[in-house]
Amino acid sequence: MGEKKMSMKKRSVQKKRFIWLFLLPTLICFSVFYLYSVVIVFVSSFMKWDYTNLNNPSFYGWKDLLTNYIYIFTKHPFFWEALRNSLLWAVIGMLVQVPLAVSVAIAFSKKLKGWKFARNVYIIPSIISSAAMGLIFLQIYNPNYGVINQIIRVFNPDYNGAILLTPGINFIAMTCAYIFFAGTSTIMVLGQIFAIPKEIYEAATLDGIFGWRREFYITLPMIKDTIKTISILAATAGFLLYNEVFFLTKGAAGTKSISYIIRDLAVASSRTQYARANTIGVFQILGGMLIIVCINLIFGMKKRSSKGGK
Repeated sequence: MGEKKMSMKKRSVQKKRFIWLFLLPTLICFSVFYLYSVVIVFVSSFMKWDYTNLNNPSFYGWKDLLTNYIYIFTKHPFFWEALRNSLLWAVIGMLVQVPLAVSVAIAFSKKLKGWKFARNVYIIPSIISSAAMGLIFLQIYNPNYGVINQIIRVFNPDYNGAILLTPGINFIAMTCAYIFFAGTSTIMVLGQIFAIPKEIYEAATLDGIFGWRREFYITLPMIKDTIKTISILAATAGFLLYNEVFFLTKGAAGTKSISYIIRDLAVASSRTQYARANTIGVFQILGGMLIIVCINLIFGMKKRSSKGGK
């Protein structure tokens, strides 16, 4: 018995060693290319690091340790605007893009005539870079010959406004430039729907469950983990929105985002301010983590309530 236990223990140690050796390259890459960068973002947010000392960043000291945070909170002219916009885009991503992706995926899963062609057409915007899509919508919203202004002039011939420079309307216009293109999420959901065993649907048919009731009681519960995944992807993509802001408005008229003002501080400004940009980066990292936690809590509550109902 003793030899058998020793043999089992040895195999267990060898298995754990193999697992760690297998994970080692990934852990090294994660530490070098991601963890190190995140640590630098946090550490440098307590430093003076700008155009005056680009090659020699230094800590402010305990007394002035929060200098960058105080500046961002009280003196930066666009931080609160950018944070509000980014949070709104995160929420809109969940409330619009996720239901759209799920609805389209369910429609495709019916395999109606021409569904493959429609699927391929639907995912085309998702394989085009967001920069290219931004340029396309820049022409759509062009005040002189853009199709949107032409439609408005049918009802108001004297209209000469620029949609992308009109506060309030420009936020909606920018949101429309990306929110309806959920091809990647749709394909993820569609693949999960196709993975549901046909026997489950056949059993539901025998029980008299048809139409929308089948989708509500069978399909949606079976793909809830995928819905949670695309919810996180949609919310974080909205929170990190940058290309649309850059190509459509360059942050003008109340459309700045967190990502855009980081670029402004670290790249676009002649008075380069790396530490302050990284201070905003801290909020971006924490915001992304908070979004993930909140979505997990929401889906966890739904899971517990469904179990309680049973």
